[in-house]
Order: sequence, then C-alpha cells, then structure tokens
Amino acid sequence: MGDRPLARYTRILEAVAAAPQGMTLAMIAETVGLQPATSHRLVNSLVEVGLLRRQEETRVYLPGLRLMRLCLSALTPASVVDLARPLLRGLVATFGETAYLAKLGGTTVESVAMEVPQASETTYVQPGRVMPFHASASARAIAAFQPEAVVAQMLAAPRQRFTADTITDAAQLRAALGRVREQGYAVVDNELDPGIMSLAVPVRGEDWGVVFSIGLLGLSERMRRHERGRMVEALTAAGNTMAQQLRGHAGPGPASGPHGDGVE
Repeated sequence: MGDRPLARYTRILEAVAAAPQGMTLAMIAETVGLQPATSHRLVNSLVEVGLLRRQEETRVYLPGLRLMRLCLSALTPASVVDLARPLLRGLVATFGETAYLAKLGGTTVESVAMEVPQASETTYVQPGRVMPFHASASARAIAAFQPEAVVAQMLAAPRQRFTADTITDAAQLRAALGRVREQGYAVVDNELDPGIMSLAVPVRGEDWGVVFSIGLLGLSERMRRHERGRMVEALTAAGNTMAQQLRGHAGPGPASGPHGDGVE
C-alpha cells in the first residue's frame, strides 16, 4: 500500500500540532519525510481550508482555527465537566445561584455542565438540554461571535415563543446579538423559563473563537439584586480560566492576530 495523500496530510497535522512554537516548511518536510515541493503543496492546501495557518513574521505554521475547533469538539463531555466544575462551584459559592457551561455543536448550543446551590430544589439548565439561541443567554453569548453563515443558519431555524417576552423577530434578534458583542455578555429575562433570568459570557479562545459560554441563572427578582457588573466580572474571570484550560487540552500553538475569517 502506497503513501496515500490523506496519510500525508495527517502526518503534517500531527507534526505541527506537536510543535508548540510552530514549524517552518523545511522542518515539516524533514519531520514527515516528504520532498519540500510536496510538503509546500500539501501545507498550502491545509492553510486554504483553515486546518493550518501561517505566521507571517516568523514564517512558521501553526494549528488553524478549524483544527482547534475540531479538537475542542472532540473533547468528551466528561472532560469538559471536569474542567468546568471547580469554576462553576466557585460561582455558586459567590452568588448563591445556579452556574452552568454551554457548548456549541454545529448550529445548536447545549448545556454540558451545571452546579446548583445546596438549598435549590429546581434546575433549569440540565446537562444535555438544547438552549435555543433566540431565548437563552448561554446561546446568545456564543451566537454573537459566530461567522455570519452560522448566524444565518440559526435564524433560519423555527423559533418557538416560550413566554410573552420571547423574541422571535429576526431583526430584533440581530440587534440583541449586536448588544452582546458591544457589552461582552448576554442577559435573558423571562424569555425561556417564566420568571427566570440568566446572564452569560463567551469563553473566548484566542485560536478558535467562541465555542463555549459560562453563565449564572436564577429567579429574576433575586438575580436583579446582584450587582450586574460584579457578576459579569466573575463570569469573565471564570471564562478566561476555562479558555486557558481548554487551550491546554485542545492543542498547542500561540495566537497571532485575528482569526476566523472565511472559516465556518
């Protein structure tokens, strides 16, 4: 059996993913045992589809946005929960409200981890629950930072009116996503579950964009008593810690400039 093209691509990806500081084209060719011209052609193809990216100032190749997102998608729910649980418990201890982590999968957002106060008997974001992007803070915090093609797909899906306050109009939803981008967090009050307010922030990955969000929710009247700036600050700090932990699990590669253009 000969050296098939897919095997060559795979060896290149494995080599670059294992090099924290990236690899030059010459290093890649030597490591994978290919001629420089062949390596150049294969590497360029991987760059075109977003699996690799080139750092222009050093001319080294690093894992691309699409590869990083694939690695994150491959994380098992158990591994994500293990990373998130201490952070969620810390938020519960600080605010006495339910804390949760949500994850993007394709064009849907699903809750993957949750911690509740000891005194609470009711939960609203059970792990595995799909969070509609038009009516949940966790999904809006993620959707606001997706490429236009992903947002368009989300908007194309049917939108159920859960309460009298649920936003279903496409223009109003786009405006809501714009506010999330401006202020850095999403708030939903009485739009999904009656009498429930949720606040969520995106978990920002330098290399892969926004795949996760982390949030707090509880009875609206009680959530309004918390100082919003304090909640946003605590959630943002937890999100930054989560991003660092996910980066270590997803793969190496320092960030360089903006990412995400042209990759869906």
